[in-house]
Parts: sequence; structure tokens; C-alpha cells
Amino acid sequence: MGRPGSVRRGAPITDAELRKVGAQRRLAAHRELRVIVAAALAGRPQTTIAELLGVSQPHVSRTIAAVKRDNHGVLRVAPLTVLDIVDERDAGEIDTATMMETLGAIDYTEGHVPEMNGVPIDAYVRGSWDDIELAYQQDKLTYEEYEQLFRARRARGNAVAAQM
Repeated sequence: MGRPGSVRRGAPITDAELRKVGAQRRLAAHRELRVIVAAALAGRPQTTIAELLGVSQPHVSRTIAAVKRDNHGVLRVAPLTVLDIVDERDAGEIDTATMMETLGAIDYTEGHVPEMNGVPIDAYVRGSWDDIELAYQQDKLTYEEYEQLFRARRARGNAVAAQM
């Protein structure tokens, strides 16, 4: 017999097992990035960060540079995204009820096409609701979960419109 959750030799791999391992891998990468940034912001030397994480100092340096590049030169810890929250559920770290409660509390943003001098440019700026759509399209959210989030979002929008 193996450990609970371990893969037995010759046993078929389920979609749920594959999804769980993928979610764990993505979460580990995001956590590494966030902890590197948090340690750097706290003034920890890159060599110390690298040593404690078991990675190279150039890896820490590249991570910090990439975060700055993605944030217009600002080093900041990124908040959890919608997809991170779904990954936490898929990785078995939170249950579906907690995921839905967390996702239901988000004030979602809409994606949009930016303009320059009043002319739309060839780009799209994603909003947080785009991640809900993507999670649904990738079968990470069921139809029922998507519908519940959509209804909550619409109700929030109607409440805001009624106050105007």
C-alpha cells in the first residue's frame, strides 16, 4: 500500500490528480515569488534569501527584476489572484465553500481596450472577472460555481446602480 494521496505504479492517473499537482506547482511558484519579494522589501540580502530558499542568488535577482518590470519599476508583493484562489481549492488547501466565499467577496474589474489620444489601441487589459471566465473555460469552476459568482456580481452591480 502507499501513502495516502500517493500514485501507485500502474494505477491510472485521474484528471483530479493531475489538476491537483498542477495547482500545487503553480502555487509553489507564486509563493516563492511572493516570499522573495517580501524578504527583499524587508531588507534581507539576496544571498541570504537564496541560501534559505535553496536557489541561486541570480535566480533571486532575476525574480526581483521581473517583479519590478511587471510593476513599472516598483517592487511589491502581489495579492492573490482569482486563479490562485481556485488553485488553492484544486490543491486541497481550502474547500469549495471557502473558495466560493472568498471569490464571492471580490469586487471584480472589467477588462477593457485602452485608448491613446481617444483612439483604441491594439491591446486588451484584463480585468479580474476575466480570470473567472478563464477558470470556467478551463473546467476549474463548475457551471454552478460560475453561475453563483455571476449572480453575486450582477446583484452587486445592481445595488451600486440603484444607489446612483
